[in-house]
Order: sequence, then C-alpha cells, then structure tokens
Amino acid sequence: MDNLLENVDREILSGRFVHAIKVYRDASGCTAREAMDFVRERDAVLPRDRPSL
Repeated sequence: MDNLLENVDREILSGRFVHAIKVYRDASGCTAREAMDFVRERDAVLPRDRPSL
C-alpha cells in the first residue's frame, strides 16, 4: 500500500489528478467516486505531510 500511496502522491504533486484517480482505482478496485474522494483527501493532507514540497 505504501508504494500505491507514493504513486498517487507523485501524480497529485505533479498536478495529474485524473491519473492519480486512475492509479488508485486500478490498484484498489474501488469505484470512481471512491477514488476521487480518496485523491481529494490525499491532496488536502499532502502539504502537511510534506511541507518542503
């Protein structure tokens, strides 16, 4: 799961939100809505997790 989070985070930080959703959805098997919610939540916490980025 850590590798998945790294991949999703990398896509988010690169501004590729649609690809981040696809990466998460393909790996987790969740619905598109669930993947969108997950990426939105990750985007909200990334600045706190990685303040230097």
